Amino acid sequence: MNKRVITDWVRIFVTTIPVVSAIASIGNIPLFSLFVVMTIITWLYWDRYPIPISLALIALNSIVTTPINIALTSISTLALDKALRTGNDKPWWLYASSLTASISIALLLLKIYVAVSLAVPTLYLLIKSLLSFIRFHTVNIELRPGKELRTNAGTELAYPLTIVTRPRLRATVRIKAPRNLTISPSELRIDGEGTVNIIARYRLGGVKRPRLMLTLIDEAGIIRVARVIRHPRITVIPRARAAVEAVRGFLAQSMSSLGMENVQEVREYIPGDPIRRIHWKKSAKLNRLTIKLMQSQGLMGPIVLLSYASNSTFADKIGEVFVYLTAELLTRIPRVEVISMSRDGEVTNYLLDKDNYFNMIDEILGRIENLGIRLIGGGDYADILSIIKYLIPLRIKDIDKEETIVIGQALFMEPMCKALGERAICISV
Repeated sequence: MNKRVITDWVRIFVTTIPVVSAIASIGNIPLFSLFVVMTIITWLYWDRYPIPISLALIALNSIVTTPINIALTSISTLALDKALRTGNDKPWWLYASSLTASISIALLLLKIYVAVSLAVPTLYLLIKSLLSFIRFHTVNIELRPGKELRTNAGTELAYPLTIVTRPRLRATVRIKAPRNLTISPSELRIDGEGTVNIIARYRLGGVKRPRLMLTLIDEAGIIRVARVIRHPRITVIPRARAAVEAVRGFLAQSMSSLGMENVQEVREYIPGDPIRRIHWKKSAKLNRLTIKLMQSQGLMGPIVLLSYASNSTFADKIGEVFVYLTAELLTRIPRVEVISMSRDGEVTNYLLDKDNYFNMIDEILGRIENLGIRLIGGGDYADILSIIKYLIPLRIKDIDKEETIVIGQALFMEPMCKALGERAICISV
């Protein structure tokens, strides 16, 4: 409602300009008629074409009888200011150059008062543009996040970001961000400050300080200044490290149950059986020595970890899967055998248990190598990695245990899984 009232008052104000000009030109019938027509056009079409109408008023008022033309052109400059604020997308120099050309022609024709009257809007544009330019380059811009910026790699982080200007600045801001950040809205009007919503997603861990390009546009739309502002720090925890922190809790809860014996059945004692396996209560009841048979006797087959990946993202994902899998297994069995295999076939054996788990995990994760390969189309269609893919499986010929689990990047997994046959459970990333 208020906006509509203001718009109507602006239209009434602008329409009075050609009315006054027509009165001042009563003695000049052609010019009087022109201002009458201009009055009708201004009243009917100001809302649709404010900038062309205001420029036409400046041009026509400059040829009114002197010195009234200077006063009328000055008033028309106010109309131009209102018009530019309605949605101008042209730069300052386009208007200034047109007015300067008109001034030059007036001087050539020795129309001094016409040139002086046209100098008023020209100076307005130049001074306004200069002040906005200086203000935009010197204003202090601060970015304030609405919460702690901490997330895991591959996980979305949504948060509000407030743009604060000191001293207070009224302008339109267009924001261009790197592809890891999604900003909504990407354009907003600020009056000292404004807030946008951001969704951040990073594939790799680290401390991120992305650059945001803020284009400041003044209210008249004639000045645009681009400023590059550093985003506040975003702490991105690598997948593998986040997995290690996540498993600490449920591993600690399950540690007390790992030593508990889950007796499935008993059998009669045979010389050579360990004394600690004798079920004394059952032996007393049956009047003969019996042995406890446990649910988790022995170990399952080893985990073969292919400790290499084409890039750092896959290396991080491999570490994440490995951490979660080994932690889950340690809640079921007392020890997990791991065979870490490098790209040149070097094999390192580990035996994880509840006491050495976190120390061993750090060492194993540190061995996962990023090969730094960028594959066009996402696959090794030229088979340039054949040495790694087909010679590595030869190093596992001595693995003859059942239920072997192989973890690695899908690019390198197929030959390994074929070498192990049905004995392998392949987990690829």
